[in-house]
Amino acid sequence: MIVSPSFLTRGLETLVTFNPISVHEDDTLDELLERLYTTGFHHWPVVDEQQHVIGMISDQDIVRAATERYIANTSVEQCRKNYQVRIGSFMKRRVKTIDHLACPREALNQILEQGVHCLPVTKEGALWGMITTTDFIREFAYSSHMVGDVAIKEVYDSEPLLVEIDTSVEDVRKLFIEKGLSYVMVAQGQSPLGVITARDLRRHCCRQMARTLYDGQLGDTGIAIDLVKTTSCLKRTCNLGLAATMMYEQQINAVMVCPREEEYFGVITEDHVLRRIYDVEQAALQLETAGVSL
Repeated sequence: MIVSPSFLTRGLETLVTFNPISVHEDDTLDELLERLYTTGFHHWPVVDEQQHVIGMISDQDIVRAATERYIANTSVEQCRKNYQVRIGSFMKRRVKTIDHLACPREALNQILEQGVHCLPVTKEGALWGMITTTDFIREFAYSSHMVGDVAIKEVYDSEPLLVEIDTSVEDVRKLFIEKGLSYVMVAQGQSPLGVITARDLRRHCCRQMARTLYDGQLGDTGIAIDLVKTTSCLKRTCNLGLAATMMYEQQINAVMVCPREEEYFGVITEDHVLRRIYDVEQAALQLETAGVSL
């Protein structure tokens, strides 16, 4: 039984970000890189004049489009010319949205099924807000949901791939692509030092591209340890509520699980936490439905 009314059964308005920043399909890649560099946002709904959602742009789309147009050893001026391409030419056009009257459980299901981090929320067909994985992590962290007491050891990845601290960012990027990774653990020998997620990598690449365009700084992309946001870690016996709180307060989406006095280590991510919440909620809902029908 859930300790208190689940935040997944409330109105969607308790979780969403209202009036999100949007873009238009005639905006250009270089303009989007500038927005990313100055605001730190990493996903934008693309809207028409009536505020209908006609597409979606993420940092992944930006990295892909910019990489395709990047020419090594070229000038900053030439880079800017190469990036003056309409975002309508590479945005995702098949975008799923969710109505503002839907429940958070349905929104979480869509996010997990699609493997995305955000979902546009519409009202009468027009953009009304955005809901993200961070919104769900925040609500869970400060709720009394029963999954909050589940131990990390029940859901975490105990065998993450390791990369050395001096591995180049470019080699890390290739590794993510070749193996379809969501995260890696950065280590010095067998001593884990932090986690790099696919989102961390995309943000780094985007900011490097933006820095080239707007600061005129061409140069090294860095090494793996440069992408590690925090060296914080949790024990396997800590609970998911604590993991979610650390993720939200430190603005990270993965945490090391590596107590120094023990041999094992691993990674707990937003996805691990949210999937356990959803699975438990679905199981409880099915039991409740079965009980009513009997």
